[in-house]
Amino acid sequence: MEDSSPIEETGGEQTEHNGSGLSRRQTLGVIGAAGFGGLAAFSPVTRADHNSDDEAVSTGEVNVIPNPNFITNARGEAPPFDDDTLLFDPGPVSIPLDEIMADDTEYDAMLFRSLNDSKRQVVRPPAGYSRENGYEQPWEPVTWGEYSAVTGDVALGEAFSDAGTRVTVTVENGIPNGRYTVWVVKFAALSSSSSLGPGDPFVTPDGNGLVGFHNLGQKFGERGDAENTFTLNEDGYGTLQAMNEGATLTGIPGFREPGYPFVGEPGDYEQDAERLIRVANDVREEDEIHFVGAYHYDDHTWGVYPGPWHVNHFDTRFQF
Repeated sequence: MEDSSPIEETGGEQTEHNGSGLSRRQTLGVIGAAGFGGLAAFSPVTRADHNSDDEAVSTGEVNVIPNPNFITNARGEAPPFDDDTLLFDPGPVSIPLDEIMADDTEYDAMLFRSLNDSKRQVVRPPAGYSRENGYEQPWEPVTWGEYSAVTGDVALGEAFSDAGTRVTVTVENGIPNGRYTVWVVKFAALSSSSSLGPGDPFVTPDGNGLVGFHNLGQKFGERGDAENTFTLNEDGYGTLQAMNEGATLTGIPGFREPGYPFVGEPGDYEQDAERLIRVANDVREEDEIHFVGAYHYDDHTWGVYPGPWHVNHFDTRFQF
């Protein structure tokens, strides 16, 4: 499969190829452009500590993600833009989504469109849109003024040993009638011997490396079953509450087969390999967590994977 995103290689770097034919660094570049990479530098941090009062809530602000890996203008330039600028998704398909789902009968029929398409225009439902009743008017282009206005907050409540952590996401000034999913993105502290560090796009300013992600909510239902989807109203307002279960990451971590790494090796981290591929029931036991809101401009969601034809719209970052 070809990728339309440019991949920058470092001169003299030792490369190791996986079964896809891409080097480890190339794979990092591809997934970074199409997945959750590049979040670290674009979101103010909320520092949240354990609190003896179970009713206490840690709250972080929702911020738009002005990342050119996720959103561009027609010329492929990076935001910010003039308010009336039309927006495009530079990487419509999340690699290795096509490989993960190639033999999956539940998803295979949905992937009939070319996976090598170039950027797609981001659109929003027309006024009066109803998923149940259909619509007559065409979907409308999204402008930077609409897209960048998003606000809201993510609140962390009680953490229960069996059920997980209560997470409440509130979105204001989002895409009217837009369908969203929310993802829990894990960053872990690097070890003192790690070769990774400042300047790597997958490492945050606090020295935590991007490990993987999973969908907010339950993880143990059917393949396409997830609780992380919600639809905003005509005013761009919506809320979602779910118990985030501690579980193995549903986004492919780099420390298990088929081996699509986000960054580094298990030895680069303070946590051991088994701990790295999981998120704790109490997310406050993690070093750094981002809650990422993906807008699905084709109105379709894909369960425990973000799927194609979405853009990562907002981010709330917690440093514990």
